[in-house]
This record gives sequence, structure tokens and C-alpha cells, in this order.
Amino acid sequence: MADEGRGRRWPDGGRSGEALLKAMLDAAEVVAGVVELLDDDYRIVVANRSASDLYSLPVGGLDGLTGRQQGLTEPQVAARLATLNAVWAAQESRSGEYSFRFPTGREGWFFGTYSPLPGPTPLVAFVILDITARREAQLQVEHQGARLALALNVTGLGLWDFDFMADRVDWDARTRQLFGLRGDGPIDFATYAAAVHPEDFPAVEAAFRGAVAGENDGSYVVQHRTTAMGRDGSAVWIRGAAQVMRDASGQPTHVIGTAQDISAQVAARERQELLLAELNHRVKNNMAAVQAIAAQTMRGSADNPAVFRAAFDSRIQSMARGHDLLTRNAWEAADLHEVIEAALSPFAQDLFDISGSEEPAPLNPEMAVNLVMVLNELATNAAKYGALAGAGRVSIVWSVANNLMTLEWRERGGPPVAPPTRSGFGARLTVAALQAYGGTVELTFPPEGVECRMRAPLTGA
Repeated sequence: MADEGRGRRWPDGGRSGEALLKAMLDAAEVVAGVVELLDDDYRIVVANRSASDLYSLPVGGLDGLTGRQQGLTEPQVAARLATLNAVWAAQESRSGEYSFRFPTGREGWFFGTYSPLPGPTPLVAFVILDITARREAQLQVEHQGARLALALNVTGLGLWDFDFMADRVDWDARTRQLFGLRGDGPIDFATYAAAVHPEDFPAVEAAFRGAVAGENDGSYVVQHRTTAMGRDGSAVWIRGAAQVMRDASGQPTHVIGTAQDISAQVAARERQELLLAELNHRVKNNMAAVQAIAAQTMRGSADNPAVFRAAFDSRIQSMARGHDLLTRNAWEAADLHEVIEAALSPFAQDLFDISGSEEPAPLNPEMAVNLVMVLNELATNAAKYGALAGAGRVSIVWSVANNLMTLEWRERGGPPVAPPTRSGFGARLTVAALQAYGGTVELTFPPEGVECRMRAPLTGA
């Protein structure tokens, strides 16, 4: 297999056979030819016009050239020679795609088939298709698909397609999951309809039928529940957007659309609406409470504005402390420990003996605010007239049992106590504030000091 130079055109010297082969190859629009294997290279025996065009050579310009004479790099020669030797050694054809950079600088993708020719001389025929355009289109599709997949993953969108003629619905994996369908079994319109929550399907069907009839240029957007359940047992809410596709005659052929899980947004909206309603309720309650405090305080100090202001400010401040406490707890509940601390914060803590259960005692928001006001009112009266007006002390003991809180207020060491001749604001507040939310109050006035026994249901009771 010695290199005999470029003058040899055909191994057996058959000019007629070479001419016939060349004519056949030139008639084909594919790149084709025959190569001869050398010791460390290969030689083009004959190549058609299309092959010469790839190397920017005239017709027949490749004939007789080795790989190195064509200007190929050593790695290129070695790779091509390895393929040719493998084909000849196995005596079977091989095909495959590959990228190639020509000495002219042109790059492309090709699909080559190499086949051994019969005879003692190691000849291999090649037929090569330029698939650069197809490959670039394929890469473009793959890139578009990757970008679409990224967009779908980021937005959580599922894709679907409904074929009118076949009555077939194609859902991707995410859409199947949103509608609670397992596996990859066939889906028709009836399957889809059964997967929509029964209460929501009439509105969904109306939007679909309207789009098919041509409303809104054949597009629609709906929000509905599916029959699937979320991990927490709540309903799965879907925002569906779709477009009806039509043929040249205007008949609907397909509906393509997206499905997006909006369960979290719906839950957030419902919670916001609930909070707004709760806020409105609390504002009304607070206004009524302020009016009641003002009216009751005025009864006892109508002729003394300074006394009225001091008493009114004190009571409003205790109410505000209760609200501050609940604000820190997102207005969900407040523990009895925190309620007592907020109520007694304006007073010297060493005047109180406080003890009780270590287990949590959560109170609902209304009960917590009212109990802050009650305890503050008791402490204020004790500082003015009771145990804290002298050298006495106040004992506060509470317990928790059967989802019920019991608290006992007992004053000792103050001036002698006599039952009041009329019910003051503090007494009325204490009774009314707890009774309004299911609690009870027993307020007594033994000579040794005021006593108050309160019971209130805990949150969840």
C-alpha cells in the first residue's frame, strides 16, 4: 500500500471503469467517492463534484490527494483513518454523524456511510450527506425546548392540547398531577370534565363553549378547582388559559392551553379577605369599647376633668397594651403569662405574688384584650383604695384544667374593705368583659381585701 503519488487514478488502471464511476458519482447530489488506505494516511481515488465543492476545488481537484495533502490536521487524518481501517478490517459498512472543519474554515455537520469495496486492494467507498441545516434546526428546536422547559418550571405551568376530531386530550406530566390523574393513560373530554370540581365545571364549560363559538377571538381564561387534593388536604386551584385553533375553513381543530397551580394565591387572597373582615370587626369593637370606657369614666368624674382624663388615659393605655401584645402574636392568641405581664407592667412588680401552672394557657384575642383591661383595672383600684394603697400585697394564682383557665385575685394587708354601695366601672368591666366571651366572674369584698375569681375558656375550647 505504498503511496505511488498522485498520477495513479485507479488501482487496476481501468480507465473505463473509473470514468463510469465518476459519471455516476457526479450525477448524485450527495458527497461521494472512493478512497484507498495507505500505511499512515489515505488517498482519494475518485470524488464527485460535490466533494470538490466542499474543499473549494475544481471538479476532480480532490482526485489523488491524501488527507494531509488536502490540508487536514493530524488529528483529523488520524480520526478519519481510524474509521476507514475499522470498516475495511470488519468488511462491513458503518454510518454516523460528525462535525467537521475544512481547511477553508467552513464548518458543518455531516452524516457519512463508509463501505468496503471487494478485492485485494483496500478501497472504501463513501457517501456523505450535508446535514448542517437539519442539525442547526434540531439544535434550535432543542434550545427552544430547553427554554420552554425552563419557563414552565419557573412559572409552574402545565401544557395541554385538545384534539376535536379525535376527542383526545394530551396533558403533560405537570397537568396530570394538577388534575390528580396518574399514569399516562388516554384522556378524552369526559375524563377532563370529571377532573374539574363539579361546582366549578359549569363556568369552565361556558367559557370553553364561548371560545369555540368565537368569543374573545377564541381565547379564554378560567379559575377553578380540580377534584385532586393538595398535600394538606385543601383544594387544588387552577388558572387555565386556552386558545382555540381553526383550519382554513374556520372550523375548530384544536384547543391548546396552560394550567397553573394558584392554590397558594387563592389561599392568600382568602386569608386577606378574612383578615380585612376581622379588622373591620375589631375596629368596630374597639370603637364601642372606647365609647363605653369614656361613658363609664365620665359617670364617676363628670365634675373633675383632670380625674376623668387620668382615669380615661389609664384605661385606654391598658387596652393598647393588650393590642400590642396581640400584634406581636399576629392576632391569633396570647398566653395568660403574657396577658398578666402586660396588664401589670405599669405597677411595681414586687407588690405582686404571682404563681400558676407552667403549661401554656392560650386565650383568644378578644378574651386576651379584655383580661388585660380587667387585671389593670383591679390593680389600679388596689393602688387607689385597696392593698397597694398601703403596705399590702396582691396574690395572683391561676390553674389550667379541661381547657379552662381559672385565675384568683386576692388582696391582703390593705385598709379594711366594705362592699361598694353602687357598682363602679371596674366591677362592671370585670364582669361584662369576661362574660361576653364565655367566661365567669365572682367579685367579693371581704374586710381583709378584695377577691376576684375568674374563669375563661382557652383557645380551642
